[in-house]
Amino acid sequence: MLRLKKSFQYAALIALGSSALIGCGGETSSSNASNDKKTIVDTPNCFWVGPYSKNNPETNFAYPDDGARYWHAGYDIPAGASLKLNGQFPHARYMGLNSYYGGDKSAINYAAPVHSIADTAMEPNAGAINPFIDGAIRTSEFRDYQVTLAAGNTPETVPANTLYGNAQGDDNTVILYRVYVPDAGKDIQGGVSLPEPELTLENGEVLTGTAACDALKVDTEFLETPFIPDATYNFLRTSGNPAQNNLNEDGKTVRWKAAYNATYANQCSFLNQCQSDPVRLVNWYANEDNQYLAAFIDREIKPIVVIRGKIPNVPTTLSGEATFDNTQSQLRYWSICQNEYFSQKVTACLYDEQVHIQPDGKFLIVTSLLEDKPSNATSECGNGFIEWSKDGDGFAIRDGMVNHSGDGLLVVRNMLPSAGFGKAVQNTATPGDEATVMAEFLPTAEYFTKAEFEALGCDAYNSL
Repeated sequence: MLRLKKSFQYAALIALGSSALIGCGGETSSSNASNDKKTIVDTPNCFWVGPYSKNNPETNFAYPDDGARYWHAGYDIPAGASLKLNGQFPHARYMGLNSYYGGDKSAINYAAPVHSIADTAMEPNAGAINPFIDGAIRTSEFRDYQVTLAAGNTPETVPANTLYGNAQGDDNTVILYRVYVPDAGKDIQGGVSLPEPELTLENGEVLTGTAACDALKVDTEFLETPFIPDATYNFLRTSGNPAQNNLNEDGKTVRWKAAYNATYANQCSFLNQCQSDPVRLVNWYANEDNQYLAAFIDREIKPIVVIRGKIPNVPTTLSGEATFDNTQSQLRYWSICQNEYFSQKVTACLYDEQVHIQPDGKFLIVTSLLEDKPSNATSECGNGFIEWSKDGDGFAIRDGMVNHSGDGLLVVRNMLPSAGFGKAVQNTATPGDEATVMAEFLPTAEYFTKAEFEALGCDAYNSL
């Protein structure tokens, strides 16, 4: 099959009456073209491309979480062949595999997850353990698994340890492999190698390593940056300020919105066209095991935003705990990130085990430019800090464009809520129900000047 590099094209991104905006194509700026097409040289095996992370400027897009590392594989399984991945469970909080919708790049589901398999759903090999099962010995050296990467669409009944590629038309299959929060002292892969492909051809011949990668015609380049087309974004920006639209009636606090899909996000945030029943298919190569809250903010309103809230219980793993204890957990993972909306770059994040928790179980986090950082926004005062990007929305990444430098975008992740926890983002169903569903687990975000926040002193949390 013809192998196509992946890029977003928003041919139907915003509908106005019966007509769509013009200028809608998956564009890559000439200034970034060499970066977008650069071949990866540091991938541990030939099957994977990456890592995608904040620390790699060429792959800081699609709103990555700084608590995670990502690798993608793009491939075509030869007719009659079967493909397996042989790997070891990492020493980490979480690992998972997702496949993604392809085909029509103007479709609402393009690059949204279509099938996934999380760590707990993977059966270990005979004699090995799955360290993500409650009570498992996380330090065991016997941690091998094998997953089948099947061609075709996901059936109603999925065999154990199987991920379906769901490739459409002439597209190749694209999957992402994720590792969240490696144990302290482990590398970004969680102290194990990336999974290795094992391809069995129709004639029974088994290929591994380079021979398997050659037969699979694997990707050797980064995924392309999924920009919104310039004409579309310019129209959106002249239509409305998403942060001003995002203010509550008091004029100083911010409205959080659950994520549904890219088209709805733009219609609602910029045009105030917020339908009541949008489809939940989060784009940008999202993780099916996560759901997301987002809030647009703007330094021109005030230069500091203070976020307060409560983090659901999570299993602690960062210190290399000997056993996996999920008995009291409400989520597997929680984080908050500061992002550039247009470029999709992440500036900084804090995840659950990095956040100082007050005696009442809540937190306070400040976000601002470094030069605006209040003197009491410190860990010594029990306050977290997330840097706000000087580039705002990052629009200047495109030739001839200018940043909206005051912009910021806060994104909160909720991963794998427990069956008995009903207050996760996953339980929201209609725009506007976030406060009702999430209750105390929905953060608040409020604007301050530097002087206003410093006037609260070191005990700013209790002062508020």
